Amino acid sequence: MVRQDPISVEAFSSYVALNARFHALLTELSRSPPLIRQVDRASALPFASPSGFVMTQSTLPDARHTLLIAQDQHRVVIDAIENREGARAEAIMREHARVAARNLRLVLRNKTHSDLLPGLALIRMAGD
Repeated sequence: MVRQDPISVEAFSSYVALNARFHALLTELSRSPPLIRQVDRASALPFASPSGFVMTQSTLPDARHTLLIAQDQHRVVIDAIENREGARAEAIMREHARVAARNLRLVLRNKTHSDLLPGLALIRMAGD
């Protein structure tokens, strides 16, 4: 799906749905009540859900590269879980979250397609 260059809007829409499902399954399969609560709490925050701003990312020049990195992180975290490497899986997911935060900062700076990110007008960048 993300091997297309450029990625179509339809492919991005499919990615958003699959990404949300992947994260939901990963959380459910953990069977960890504290983890499930934390993910639920974080997902309720603006722009913090797994696919909270992916459609806006589609407008960025390196969108395809970013999605390839995210998909690779998904594969690697599954490998870590299969091999019972909890610390590695945690580190990968922390990095995954950092990449998402960086992408949000890029989206906030590039306001060309702000209509794709509901609630963007409620955020003010430092220095604005």
